[in-house]
Amino acid sequence: MTQQQAPKTREEVIRQDVHDLHRLGYAQELFRTMGGFSNFAISFTIISILTGAVILFDYGLAWGGPAASTIGWPLVSVFTLLVAASMAEIASAYPTAGGLYYWSSRMKNKDWGWWTAWFNLAGQIAIVAGIDFAAASFVNTSIVTPILSNFGITFGNSTAVAGSFVNGQLLTMAALLAIQLFFNIAGVRIVSLLNNFSVWWHVGTVAVIVTALFLITNGKAHADISPFAIGPLDTTGSASPLGFNLGSAAGYAVPIAFLFSLLQAQWTYTGYDASAHVAEETVGARLSSAWGVFISVAVSAVVGYIVLMGLVTHLPPLDQLMNCSPATQSLCSAYYGGNPVVFTTLSYNLGTLGDVLGAAIAVAMSLCGLASVAAAGRMLFAFSRDHGVPASPWLRKVSHRFRTPANALAAIVVFSYLLTNAAYIAGSYTAIAIVTAISTIALYWAYGVPIFLGVFGKQEWRDHAVWRLGRFSKPIALVAVLWIVFISVLFLWPTSGNAYTLLAYLVFLGALLVYYFAWARRRFKGPIVEVGEAELTEIEREFERAAEELGEAGA
Repeated sequence: MTQQQAPKTREEVIRQDVHDLHRLGYAQELFRTMGGFSNFAISFTIISILTGAVILFDYGLAWGGPAASTIGWPLVSVFTLLVAASMAEIASAYPTAGGLYYWSSRMKNKDWGWWTAWFNLAGQIAIVAGIDFAAASFVNTSIVTPILSNFGITFGNSTAVAGSFVNGQLLTMAALLAIQLFFNIAGVRIVSLLNNFSVWWHVGTVAVIVTALFLITNGKAHADISPFAIGPLDTTGSASPLGFNLGSAAGYAVPIAFLFSLLQAQWTYTGYDASAHVAEETVGARLSSAWGVFISVAVSAVVGYIVLMGLVTHLPPLDQLMNCSPATQSLCSAYYGGNPVVFTTLSYNLGTLGDVLGAAIAVAMSLCGLASVAAAGRMLFAFSRDHGVPASPWLRKVSHRFRTPANALAAIVVFSYLLTNAAYIAGSYTAIAIVTAISTIALYWAYGVPIFLGVFGKQEWRDHAVWRLGRFSKPIALVAVLWIVFISVLFLWPTSGNAYTLLAYLVFLGALLVYYFAWARRRFKGPIVEVGEAELTEIEREFERAAEELGEAGA
């Protein structure tokens, strides 16, 4: 009879994690304290069905009608699960904060890794920008504005601050980013606790929203259109910066307009690579990171569909939401400069309770931003550790007191805010569509490159993977890559609701090409192991000694 192996203790698992990290060439500089649930929680929080699906609900409604949520969501969910499954398999082979960039480098070469890293970094910065810009809107609408009005102070998203350079929404966004930066620098334990709390906050808020909408509607729900109706509802349109008239959503063939509306679901399903980026802080990283990537998408698919069905079956009259002016119609959609449809739907059906639930969504969005800053900071830290960006020596520094990549976190916050301001100057409200489309394309290119290389690159990674898809691995990966190619064409196509994305992305790619050929192609060395086990262990001891000295100084 075979003797059953005794389960490993937490300390033994951590020692194995550190050994795996040494095998990849890095020292254990960050605190390894996150459990499997916390690893799942950071990706689930960044996906945040109360952020992505809510922020672009207006956009989906304008381009695809209610079917953008009821049909588009499950359609995108299926293909996203395939992408997540392929990523999870590779994550179990390479449990490092560099994540996708490291995978590409090992499966092909440093140049493929460099491009993957920059797509990932651009997407991470853009996703933080989109989340916190939208969170600021909800925080103002549901929390700040009502509170300040009690003191006779008028303040809202459009309130001019410092002349015409900053408005109320951008000011609140700056405050949110500052708070998120503080908590992220303070330590991974705090962030883990907040992410764990965020999971239950999201699930609980969804449960209350759906229950309330079906039980306490005061007879106000309007069935003027089927929740499964497919068709664009926007008839306004606008001119393109590229020199031709793009027309309204209604000017496109119904199937094409519906496909554009898939941005609502696809942008929601971004950021789940966070489980890979915090691998160096996760106990049992190889399996926990893989499951975190996959399960976060699966759970979000179910919970998200529940809340979307509740919303689309309780919409206010669509003729008051669409093709309107916020100056004359209180229910006018944010797509035309009014309030977000989700917030309007909750207030319309539930009165004061709807306003409270709007505040709960604002909290969920803020927690989503917190997790996004954490993941983006780790990605920038990892890339800087291999000297992949300007100012790498400064960006790669880890706080001895908190064991967090403080400088990289600060840089993510600053660049996200600058990107938001640039997008706002270019497109006002449609800034959210610009930023979300950029983050979706950039992140999925970063996902697609290592998935592609997992099939056509070096295959040694399969010997190290512990989360396996078996004989379905390559077919799933190929379908995932084809889906990424499809959505890239779809979301880069200039439309009246998203006219500047292609232009912005071409500028980004042009700048990257110049930087690559002028510097990175010759000087970037990639994730090369330059020291051995003894040297890596000594680096870890230096952090331990510094922590002891700081503890003694504070005693």
